[in-house]
Amino acid sequence: MMKTSLYFSRFCLRIFAGCLVFVSFVVLGCASAGKPQLHVTRHLIDYPAPVFEKRPLIEDAIRIDRFTIAAPYNSREMVFRPDGYTVDSFNYNKWAVNPADMVAERLLGDMRSSGLFHAVFSRYAVEEGRYVLQGGVEEFFLCVDKKPPLAVVSMTITLKDTKQRETLKRILFQRKYREEQALETRSPEGFCKAMGLAVERISRRIIGDVYRAAETASLR
Repeated sequence: MMKTSLYFSRFCLRIFAGCLVFVSFVVLGCASAGKPQLHVTRHLIDYPAPVFEKRPLIEDAIRIDRFTIAAPYNSREMVFRPDGYTVDSFNYNKWAVNPADMVAERLLGDMRSSGLFHAVFSRYAVEEGRYVLQGGVEEFFLCVDKKPPLAVVSMTITLKDTKQRETLKRILFQRKYREEQALETRSPEGFCKAMGLAVERISRRIIGDVYRAAETASLR
């Protein structure tokens, strides 16, 4: 009889312990579900595509490879720098995509709308182009130790001609581009607008350089 009672007591203890675990999970779940979710705003740069004067069309196609990006900016964080040694970012504002992909997509759209090239392919296209454009974003941040703060972007662009067999002849040019744009308003939105204006100027310069290099190469 005592043995049966002992088994029954142990069984009841297990049921009680199981109920406690279940109740604790329910309570924790309700507590976490009751907390308001932090809202994070995701941003993109935007600007009207640069307009170019009418010129003879480059008949060969150009392919834009995926851009690389320096480690401090290789995320969706909206980075700002209070000095030359410190990197920080906004808590509730981020880029919608990685800055390298964002800049490359903007350049792709600008080159297509320029009317200067027969075809411009993205890195996802199966088609190959005679010219290959490679890029690396080296800086992409808000400089807050200036008055007013500045949106800073710099990148290196390499244009290659795949028709050339020799490596040195294949590289038509490799250049660094850098632009700064003062913020009109001290806010993440003001940062986006300023960065868009800086990227637009770089895009215009790159497209002009690519056109001139491809035009010269087509005459060889």
